[in-house]
Amino acid sequence: MRICLIFSGWVLSPQWVSNNMFVCKDCGFKSLTLQGKCPYCGAWNTFVQSAEDVKDVAKKSGKYQRSVKISEVTEMKEERVFTGITEIDRVFGGGIVKGSVLLLAGAPGIGKSTLLLQIASSVKKVLYITGEESAAQIKIRSQRIAKGLDVQLLSTRDIVEAIHEAARIRPALVILDSVQSFKNSNGSAAASPSAIKEITSAIVEYAKTTNTAFILSGHITKEGILQGPKVIEHMVDGVFYLEESPVHGYRLLYSTKNRFGNTNELAVFHMTGRGLETVDDPSAFFLSGRADSPGSVAVCSYQGSSPFIAEIQALINITSFQYPRRQVTGLELNRAYLIIAILERYVGLKLSTCDVFLNVAGGIRISETGSDLAAAAAIISSYRKKPMPNDIVFTGEIGLGGEVRGVSRLEERIRKAEGLGFKAIAVPRAGVKYRGKKIKVIDIGHIKQLEDLLVNKGSRPDPSSSVHCDGIGG
Repeated sequence: MRICLIFSGWVLSPQWVSNNMFVCKDCGFKSLTLQGKCPYCGAWNTFVQSAEDVKDVAKKSGKYQRSVKISEVTEMKEERVFTGITEIDRVFGGGIVKGSVLLLAGAPGIGKSTLLLQIASSVKKVLYITGEESAAQIKIRSQRIAKGLDVQLLSTRDIVEAIHEAARIRPALVILDSVQSFKNSNGSAAASPSAIKEITSAIVEYAKTTNTAFILSGHITKEGILQGPKVIEHMVDGVFYLEESPVHGYRLLYSTKNRFGNTNELAVFHMTGRGLETVDDPSAFFLSGRADSPGSVAVCSYQGSSPFIAEIQALINITSFQYPRRQVTGLELNRAYLIIAILERYVGLKLSTCDVFLNVAGGIRISETGSDLAAAAAIISSYRKKPMPNDIVFTGEIGLGGEVRGVSRLEERIRKAEGLGFKAIAVPRAGVKYRGKKIKVIDIGHIKQLEDLLVNKGSRPDPSSSVHCDGIGG
């Protein structure tokens, strides 16, 4: 097959080109030939013929919009719809930008509808469209969660009907619960990839045209990924995940994409009979009940725009398997591999025959490299069977040579630790001038210095009290 190229009015037409394409109804995959099984989504007998004439595209090449200089573009004022819930507005980037489409994803029963009702109760002129519950069921729930709720309710699974109603009443915010429950105009089954893609596309187009803010709720699979085609995460302006914390009754709201705010923002809520209540200081909450035991270390990292202090736990055991296990929860697995290798090389820990378990308490996720120093300290503490001081917090990135590298916003991290009552913070040697008034700043240049912080007043650890994963003692 030859290719048709279009460049600024120059059209190189092929002598022949197929006018027909075959499209998978479920996922939208296109093929030049009819196939029984879709190579993308694996569905059988889903291909239909769709005419696509490349020559027609070439003929229309002169009718497209022309580019303009960026200085000539009219500047738009970024107007936002505020939910009235401080932590939600912060995670959304300071409110919901008008004309934006946000996606709130989570497992069934996690509390998405509860959170959406609370948002609806704080915003004027809201259209709440539900494809999963009746209007009567929503009213019953609202009497428990948001008394005096004054919103427009529509129970339908027809996306055309939903958009027509939004056009009729012109609300400030439209809530669609959930995107997987709606059908598109061609009658595709609800929750099919093609239907979800078309529905999201129609919503985005309407939102941008009318400057209306939308929040869509969506389900995730048992693997923890959004149900439906991955492309919808690229179509919307923000993607937020509501997850359950291992601490009973608590929910974590993460931002993984936000065109109008920071990513990796985190808000913590407590699920009660009256709905979700904000936890004002998540750091203090997740550090409560922290044990003064080997392998427990406090870390100061950044979650979006705010410093956050959590607990990293490590457990080192002699392995009973041919290959030692590396189980990591809440941290980047590849970073953990690097830290383990660096500790073996420069600190002399014999971890090649040890099982290593790393966990961030409370079920939160830390993705930044500023947690490296705390993870290394936790592993050393567990390996040596000696605790780190309970009143010290760690922050810093570790290089492949074992050196401790600088992190962003170090002064804010120090102030956060100082505000929570920590007496010391271990930071990269190339730190900031700010030393704190009530906190001791400990400069760490190389991970070898971490052993000097173990609770034995700075003396070198006794090898006989360490975990010997080569089987020689313990």
